[in-house]
Amino acid sequence: MACITPAELALVARRLEEIFKNFNITLKVGIPNIIVINLPYEISFKDENAMKAFGYQSLTAAGIRLYSDLELVFIDFAKRETSIILKGIPREDIN
Repeated sequence: MACITPAELALVARRLEEIFKNFNITLKVGIPNIIVINLPYEISFKDENAMKAFGYQSLTAAGIRLYSDLELVFIDFAKRETSIILKGIPREDIN
C-alpha cells in the first residue's frame, strides 16, 4: 500500500480535529501515516476493537476514505500508548 502524503495526512488530521474539538481530544501527526490521539481522562476504550471502531467511525464522519493503512496511537490520561492499524482500500478499488 502507498503512503499517505504529508499534505493528505495533515488534511485528515485537520478534519478529525474539527470533529474532536468539543471533546478535549488533541492530535499530533507523524510520518509515515501516523496520527497520535491524546485522550482526556473522561474518555477510555475497553479494547483495541473499540479503538478501531472509533477510528473508522471518526474517519467516516470526517468524510475521509483511506487508500493506505493508517496507524492511530491512542495515549490515555495515564500516558499509556496503544497503537492500532486501520486498513485502507487500494486507491484503484475506491469508487
